[in-house]
Amino acid sequence: MAIGSVLHSAIPILAYCGSSITMTMVNKLVLSGFQHHMVFLMLAIQAISSIGLLMAFGKVSGLKYRPLNSADVRAWLPVSLTQALMLYTGGKSLQYLNVPLFTIFKNLTIILVAYGERLLFQAPITPLMAVAFGLMVLSSIVGGWNDIQFNFVGYAWMAVNCFSSAFFVLHMRRVMKVVNFKDFDTVYYNNLLTAPMYVVLSILIEGWAEFLSYYSQPENSAEYWAFVRSNLFSGIAAFAISYCTSWCIRTTSSTTYSMAGALNKLPIAVFAMFYFDDPVTVGGVLAVLLGFVAGLVYTHAKNLQKANAHAQSNLPAPVAMEPVKPLNINIKGSN
Repeated sequence: MAIGSVLHSAIPILAYCGSSITMTMVNKLVLSGFQHHMVFLMLAIQAISSIGLLMAFGKVSGLKYRPLNSADVRAWLPVSLTQALMLYTGGKSLQYLNVPLFTIFKNLTIILVAYGERLLFQAPITPLMAVAFGLMVLSSIVGGWNDIQFNFVGYAWMAVNCFSSAFFVLHMRRVMKVVNFKDFDTVYYNNLLTAPMYVVLSILIEGWAEFLSYYSQPENSAEYWAFVRSNLFSGIAAFAISYCTSWCIRTTSSTTYSMAGALNKLPIAVFAMFYFDDPVTVGGVLAVLLGFVAGLVYTHAKNLQKANAHAQSNLPAPVAMEPVKPLNINIKGSN
């Protein structure tokens, strides 16, 4: 029983970590490993693949998601548009920055979300959370200072990505309370609403004439098929991370999921250092370690905050006391 219980939790955690590492690495490969960088094309393939696999899993395993309806489309469309901006800017950031730097600066989104929740939902920021934020900022400074291939365009895209990611999280949290979406409802609507937009934007903005001209040459056929395989694999990876995220939360807890996310940044950075040709510096490694520690401290701070809130909610409510009515004493002879 004990081994079965451990496996029941360990397998989805490992699946989530593996799918997250795979997703980041494949995106980096697709967006920087070929002659042409087609961000919208990659996002369109990922969205269409996620829809197709979600529908297939629904028929085979009985996986449920809410059917499309006009009221939910109107409510959720702004969220999907914000997600599209977040994914596009994330893809452009990966095109210009290496994976360790991307994971370091992605931590800054946590700070923006925390202060956004403080403004919108009056969520408190504890001293330990502030320590974690300081470590995140420090890791970003160390990472940027030791980036010997400094690319201003990449950092500009990264800044836009952090703000759009924070806005997406905050806006989605507010809308989810209205539409009452479950995990796969969100996956279905996000991909279904954004897929046509990705296709249109890819046709209008991305250099399809140069793309087709380059890959029509016989000497580039091997690279073309590698490009096709990589994009198709990215579509499978996109669905896998959506499925494994909900699987991990459902079979463990949100606390375990957040801890896995914090621990996951280190292997992503290590894999990228070995797999890609980006130079590895002492300062870059130190920045990754600082970001890793910052993620752990923040996760611990959030867990403490949730535990305190839970303990306070379980306290017995104070007994309401009836107000003491003044005595009405009539003394003879008084006026």
